[in-house]
Amino acid sequence: MADTVKQQDLYVYELLPELLTSLEVVVFDECVSEVTDGARPEQIASDRKPPSSKEDAMRCTACDLQISSANFVRDHYKSDFHKYNLKRKLNQLAPVSLEEFDRLTENDDIESISGSEAESEDDEKPGAGSALRRTRLDAVMEEELGKISPSVEISASRPTHLNTRSPLIYFNSKYLPEGSVFGVHKCLFSATGVEDPLGSMREWQKATQGERVSALFMMGGGHFAAAIVSHQRIDISGNAKRHGESLQEQAVHFLEHKTFHRYTTRRKQGGSQSVMDNAKGKANSAGSTLRRYNEAALRNDVQDLLKKWRPYLERCEHIFIRAKNVADRSVFFTENTPLTKVDPRIRTFPFTTRRPTTNELRRAWCEITYLKRTLKPKPITSERQYLPKATNDSTANKASVVRELSPAAKHTQELLSFVRKSKAPQLIAYIKKHNLSPNLTLEPSEEYLQTPTLLHYASNNGLKNMVLILLSNLKCDPTLTNHLGRTAWDLTKRKDVKQAFQIARHNLGEGFTNWEDSHIGVPLSREEVTEINTKEVEAANKEREKAVEEELQEARERQKQALEAKRGPGKILVPQLSENARNLNSLTDEQRRRLMREQRARAAEARMGLGK
Repeated sequence: MADTVKQQDLYVYELLPELLTSLEVVVFDECVSEVTDGARPEQIASDRKPPSSKEDAMRCTACDLQISSANFVRDHYKSDFHKYNLKRKLNQLAPVSLEEFDRLTENDDIESISGSEAESEDDEKPGAGSALRRTRLDAVMEEELGKISPSVEISASRPTHLNTRSPLIYFNSKYLPEGSVFGVHKCLFSATGVEDPLGSMREWQKATQGERVSALFMMGGGHFAAAIVSHQRIDISGNAKRHGESLQEQAVHFLEHKTFHRYTTRRKQGGSQSVMDNAKGKANSAGSTLRRYNEAALRNDVQDLLKKWRPYLERCEHIFIRAKNVADRSVFFTENTPLTKVDPRIRTFPFTTRRPTTNELRRAWCEITYLKRTLKPKPITSERQYLPKATNDSTANKASVVRELSPAAKHTQELLSFVRKSKAPQLIAYIKKHNLSPNLTLEPSEEYLQTPTLLHYASNNGLKNMVLILLSNLKCDPTLTNHLGRTAWDLTKRKDVKQAFQIARHNLGEGFTNWEDSHIGVPLSREEVTEINTKEVEAANKEREKAVEEELQEARERQKQALEAKRGPGKILVPQLSENARNLNSLTDEQRRRLMREQRARAAEARMGLGK
């Protein structure tokens, strides 16, 4: 039966008459269980109309109390009696009368919720604010909530179609199988129209859709997309489905659309440059400067577009805005833009959207304006539990299970905390204050089999500074071993930690202990360690430079071979020397002059002979 309704027929502004007639609003209670005899939307709308008389307007619904005069209204709303009943209403409890409230608060030590009592000297003490928040009335409320049995039926709020715990309003229809419903997004309805969704949808069908428009805006990560969409769809009869675009998206009619992109977010940074400046301070780099400029330029582009579209925005029925953060959202609401934060037409997209593009705007508009086939919400089966002290009780149970620490274990926790944080002064002071041995065994011993002493622990965790402090200042014994017979020196593989052991051996001298049993290497002074490290760094640098040079040379050779393979070895373009020139080059200057004279003489004789 559901196949008789096509997706194209589910456009909320152009519903088929028979489909619209078949829709029936689904009413739920607070546990999302369907209620057949619940309050109809028309009844709820009438119930929420403003009071018809002045007497009704001067009645406190929280306290179920008729207020006698206008002068008493403000005093009543400030009173503890009213605030106590408000708390009861939030917990879905019936209000108490003034006599019952007086009986509950008959003790003299009750503090005022409103803080109307005169301030005492204790109010100025630290923590007085938090103590005031924990009032006697809060305790009374918790006691009453604790007395309520989970099996007791609690007076629930009025069943309504808005108790869906989702952004949709659900409708039953004969065109759907059992257990399925149609869903319409609540954001399409006005504040009054949502009370009677079927009536609003009937009004939509009567209106001229070609004259109705809405605005869509998306902004985030330097991307911006906007469109003015008409509620009248484009006729796509005969259109084929395109790749990545449904027929519904093809039918979307954008009167205007525009996209911008500016480089405002560094890759993998996760926020615009202004956000990073506020969080970490203003960076001074070419990239950050460019991003700041682009951010300001994007803001100006968006505001100029809003000014240009002012005639459309004044006609819009809805204005949907998706902004990644507060800074992006503030771009739409300035003195230079036609939008304000309190505009009742402004909505947010009630689902996750992707990168702002024109195609994403089409997809979002189709997501909002088409009926959704979905399963009927399942009721919440678990009963509401009133356990105001559940967290405190669970914490108390956990605390009771915690094993009581021995004095040695407490000392171990404190000492290891100082060692891990490299707080040498606090460590020394704690040991002296409690008269502890630097070689004490860490407790519980089964947890510290590998590192039974502070020196073992520091060595195993690579804390070179603490190793030096424990040996040089606290005179820890380096010959002590763990259950495997390993000394503190044996537990580290790091060179800097081993050098700390060697420096301590130099500082303490050879007579301090039997250094052979500690396995510590030869003693070294700080100067010697610095010199060794410097030489190693220089050697490593030279080795690295040599490797780089060899790599460059190999690269040049490979490049040369590649060129020769492509173009051939080539030839040297040198002019060929004549035999006479080669002979002249082998003569001395005197021989060359004599030869030149002979050549000139022969030439002259030849000319004279020709003349005869």
